[in-house]
Amino acid sequence: MRLKEYFPLLFVAVLILALVIVPATAELKTTQTDDGKTLISNGTYWISWDPIGDHIIGDQFYINGTTNLSVGTEIYYNFLAPSGGCRTKICTGKSPGTDGDIFITPGTTPGINTFSLLINTTDLQSNWYVFLFLVISSANLSEVDAFYQDSQVDSSILLFPEDWRNITAHPQTTHPDAGNYYWMSVSNMVVEFTRPCYQLTGTTNLPPGETLSYSFFSPVEFGPNNNIDPIKDVQGLYYGGTVIQGEKSGINRFIIPVNTYNSTEWTNIIIWNPRYNASDPRDTISSSTEFHPSPDAQNVSTTCSVTLPVTTPSSPLSVIGTCGALFVCLCLLIHRKEKR
Repeated sequence: MRLKEYFPLLFVAVLILALVIVPATAELKTTQTDDGKTLISNGTYWISWDPIGDHIIGDQFYINGTTNLSVGTEIYYNFLAPSGGCRTKICTGKSPGTDGDIFITPGTTPGINTFSLLINTTDLQSNWYVFLFLVISSANLSEVDAFYQDSQVDSSILLFPEDWRNITAHPQTTHPDAGNYYWMSVSNMVVEFTRPCYQLTGTTNLPPGETLSYSFFSPVEFGPNNNIDPIKDVQGLYYGGTVIQGEKSGINRFIIPVNTYNSTEWTNIIIWNPRYNASDPRDTISSSTEFHPSPDAQNVSTTCSVTLPVTTPSSPLSVIGTCGALFVCLCLLIHRKEKR
């Protein structure tokens, strides 16, 4: 047999050897769980982040979660405004974000470890924020390889000015469970609408029968020399949402009819927390999600009929503003390495 006849077998052998030596990295997938958590996994390793929600400047809150990554694994995070530094008079904060490290600690359940990150917004500015993370060190190198790129946990976090604390302050003594922490969560995806009326759905631990309202938010000022004004750009207050009984204990659903006639080409829906306690910094004032027309949408009517069949389709995590976010993230990472 001549040498060239061995080439097909040789090619297959080299291919198999390459696959053994350099295993393919599974794609990271992001999903939203029933309890409002963001689950990011490659099929083997996973990280689950608790709901974050919108806050007011000065709040201190924890971002908690669980994972099957090893104890001692180091995660680098960024909580930042993609629009960059403060450029207009509305900014009273000194910083467009914060970054740092999280270390995985042992959990109470075998194989499930925990982590906790304190976010202090005292020196931050009123703006629109994203939350990203990257696994940078682990005793198990395959865990680092699994999260080989910046992963976006939440792209729709708003920090409202301190003025909102007075505007939203209202007594909570009428509720027998005053002081409890309430969360609301919608899918961490871009909701695309094709009809004039949608029923936006999500999960919450608010009790059944609770009424909800929503507003539109359009970040019209965007770019490295601008920042977003979460007072000026909040549009209207619309009512009609309600919380209904969920299938799991303590986890209910909410349904909010949204009239897309009042929306712009790209906007956020802000769902207000009806039991927000202005005196408790743990509470989130609202929850936000990105909302825009589908590229395939035809002329959207100015009428809204709730009798239409409704769904809440979604597309992968938005890349709007992500380039700016990743640029800032890269700069912070380089700066972090230089400090070491």
